[in-house]
Amino acid sequence: MGLAILQAVFGNVWAALSPWDTLGRLLQLDPPAYRPPRTYPKALGRWPAAVLLFGFVWFELASPLPEEPRALGIAIVAYTAITVAGMAAFGRAAWLENGEAFGVYFGLLGRISPLVRDDEGLLAVRPVLSGLPHVEPRPGLLALIVVALGSTTFDGLSRTTWWLDATASLTQGATVAAATAGLLGTILAVAAVYSGAMAVAAGVVEASWHPLAVRFAHSLVPIVLAYVVAHYFSFLLIEGQIGLNRISDPLGLGWNLFGTAGWRVNLTIVSATTTWYVQVAAIVLGHIGGVVLAHDRAIALFDRSRAMRTQYALLAAMVLFTATGLLILSGG
Repeated sequence: MGLAILQAVFGNVWAALSPWDTLGRLLQLDPPAYRPPRTYPKALGRWPAAVLLFGFVWFELASPLPEEPRALGIAIVAYTAITVAGMAAFGRAAWLENGEAFGVYFGLLGRISPLVRDDEGLLAVRPVLSGLPHVEPRPGLLALIVVALGSTTFDGLSRTTWWLDATASLTQGATVAAATAGLLGTILAVAAVYSGAMAVAAGVVEASWHPLAVRFAHSLVPIVLAYVVAHYFSFLLIEGQIGLNRISDPLGLGWNLFGTAGWRVNLTIVSATTTWYVQVAAIVLGHIGGVVLAHDRAIALFDRSRAMRTQYALLAAMVLFTATGLLILSGG
């Protein structure tokens, strides 16, 4: 959660921090030292990243063991095995660019940043959001963005009074099933709203809706960041402190490696009023960014008159996302 914000501010720092990128380099899974047995299929696109991201959010939001260090350790080992297998099959760069969920997800958020490295590796400044229009449309890209947006929306929904009351009397198995259905349903609902808006826009320009939806997918990325900030701002500040406890006992074996196992968490580090203002500001600014990107893409693709008309339905969808996000954050 903290990395998502760092990416948007400082650019793609994940490229330097990724343990899987480091592992791939150490194993020399790149030409000329290594010749991958297969070329990464273009038709596969970023579908592996979308599927793996869904697996991560399911583990976080629907599984019964998201806070169990041992279960998390097993999940990390399994994910690492999948990533190494992908790099061995297609090469380090190809898999990290398309199949590694966190690399693709953080890479998109990094394009929001005003900081970027130029072709010579020097740090350069660019307008905020200007990296997003250069995202290459690929199969699975839209699915990954919708999973990121829908899962964050469901996380907020699952904390509302309505959801807690509805699931309070369920058994553990039924709770997992309800959370899984809710997660899938929310992701599909987000996809349906966006697809519907794109279908209306496609009707204006007499085009197919799906290619158009992929071309405008980057306009949802600022909303993804906005939802992350809005839903997890206070959570990050509090859980970040808990992380200091866990880092001394990463496997849940009663260790105290760094003397922080007994760290006392300050639950009042941020007030409810400050949290609400941050949430509202994030939601509003994120949607403004999305509208600006969508408008610029429409102007680039169509004449001004049709470009304006293609944006009416998408603007309505953005307003719906904004209202829904604020309603969920208010606990309604």
